[in-house]
Amino acid sequence: MLRLLSIEFYKLRNTRYFWILAGLFLVFLLAVPIASKALLDYLESIGETIFNGINPGDLPIFDFVDLWQNLTWIYSAFSIFLGFIIVISIGNEYSYGTIKQNVIDGLSREEFLMSKLVFIAVLSLIVSLLAMIIGLVMGFLWSPVKELPFILEHIEFIPAYFLHLFSFQAFCLVIGLLVKRSGITIALLTFYVYVIEPILSAIIEFEYEQLWLANLLPLNAIGNIIPLPFTKYAMMETQTSVGMDDLGILLAYTALFLFIAFRIITKRDLR
Repeated sequence: MLRLLSIEFYKLRNTRYFWILAGLFLVFLLAVPIASKALLDYLESIGETIFNGINPGDLPIFDFVDLWQNLTWIYSAFSIFLGFIIVISIGNEYSYGTIKQNVIDGLSREEFLMSKLVFIAVLSLIVSLLAMIIGLVMGFLWSPVKELPFILEHIEFIPAYFLHLFSFQAFCLVIGLLVKRSGITIALLTFYVYVIEPILSAIIEFEYEQLWLANLLPLNAIGNIIPLPFTKYAMMETQTSVGMDDLGILLAYTALFLFIAFRIITKRDLR
């Protein structure tokens, strides 16, 4: 496993796009809590109210009880930057012929795929640990409750975030393997993430009133592992834990993505 990871990192360490995208993602990780806190403090200072007259300073957004779901839901919106890393990595493999060369040099097709999956898993783990560290810092700075039971309450959203990242990158891996060209794949992926599936989901949910079917769309299935948390501050019914149904659907999609990737790598020409 370490050998496969080192092979993958060796390919990426001298590529500018990897460090730029990773750097941008790190900036977002750090900027989100700071900007959120600054915005709420500003709204409170000018007497602005939100959610039917509630003072922003009274919202328990940074309380440990709510923090893990709030933070990971916001962070999940930036997962596409990690997806771009995978897409460009796959595109470069085909453009520069390294995927074929790796096989010629003795790396099996299965090992090539495993090197990508190990890298995805490690990258997801690192990001999840960073999110946990940032959450702990935020909580100890701004949460009114700092006892261990409150810290651990709902911390299951951190491993849920890991699964979200891994599954989304596996989805991007499949798209990259199918299309092969980085620029086209990024354009298609962006269009699907921000246009096609949201429109399709809205039609299914509101036009045909089939919310369960909309939730089975790939990105909805990946995203539903961390439910939207902020509606509870508007006194709306909100899911505040990881749903077992959502987890099962996510794992099923992840297995499907891995199966498709395996079939592509083992059955298709590597050119």
